[in-house]
Amino acid sequence: MKYGAWIHEHGLPLEEQVRAAKQSGLSAIRSYSLDYSRRAAPVLVQQGLSLLAGMHVDGENLAADWRSQVRLDELAATTNLGVDLEGICVGNELRQGGDAVEKKQFTARLSFGLANVLSSYRHWLDEKGLSVPLTYAMEGIVYDPYGTFHEWMWPLIDACDVVSVNLYPMGVPEWFTFGAFDESRKFLTDQRVRNDRLALFEIQLRRVLEQLESAGKPMLFSETGFPSATGYRNEEDLVIPETDNTLFASAMGEFLKRIRLVNADFKGRIQALYFYEWRDNLYHSKISNVEQSPIHVAFGLCDRFGNPKLDIRKLLSEADA
Repeated sequence: MKYGAWIHEHGLPLEEQVRAAKQSGLSAIRSYSLDYSRRAAPVLVQQGLSLLAGMHVDGENLAADWRSQVRLDELAATTNLGVDLEGICVGNELRQGGDAVEKKQFTARLSFGLANVLSSYRHWLDEKGLSVPLTYAMEGIVYDPYGTFHEWMWPLIDACDVVSVNLYPMGVPEWFTFGAFDESRKFLTDQRVRNDRLALFEIQLRRVLEQLESAGKPMLFSETGFPSATGYRNEEDLVIPETDNTLFASAMGEFLKRIRLVNADFKGRIQALYFYEWRDNLYHSKISNVEQSPIHVAFGLCDRFGNPKLDIRKLLSEADA
């Protein structure tokens, strides 16, 4: 399995972080936009890393008229970056109804519209003789609590060359409000809590893979991971996570081992895993927007200064042992 991460740029140069990621054993990074991909491409080529390239899609405009989201000039620019492309991720976590937890939904209109966009892109790529895979990053609103895709997702799944899933070992209540830090602490310190959440995560993952196996589709984790926080403090206008790196390393080892065992049962159907994220992000928009998710500060494999919280190379080698 290939391992990568998303790397935010605030406070540290992207080039420096990509080099550190390579030294830590990662072999790819993920982008959410063409602008980011352009900035990352030179150092990726230099370091021999590949890219899961992102293309932005506006969900509301997609629902109104899918043709408005077909951007062949942007697709052409992405394929001409000169970097090894793992795939092109057309959109990430699209929603109708807004971002509020009780209102966000992935509708049939979004599914059919995005399937048409992907089909248009696939036709263009085929005409140019380009085999780069197309995908879309799906969040948990596309399936039920046990991982069964909603019926209206299948046109989109069929249009994907590889199906990408943003899947975390965290239930909905564990994401929102400052109470999320208590839930993170329980996950890291209480073996029973961790076992329960990892068991639900595995149920969802196995169900997703069962369906993709039937459809003949490979999968990748376009986002996954969990926070290292056992608490927090406020410092001026920032939420500063308090972490326990020893507990985080142990839990992450359990997490990746479970994924490896599931993937072995499905004969390696999971092609890649992208950690969310490389470094703690104290400036994430979800900390104080309508989603009210301050726990987003603590998902990094490294702290906010770029210092690894664990031996990443050892973690990855043990995961694949």
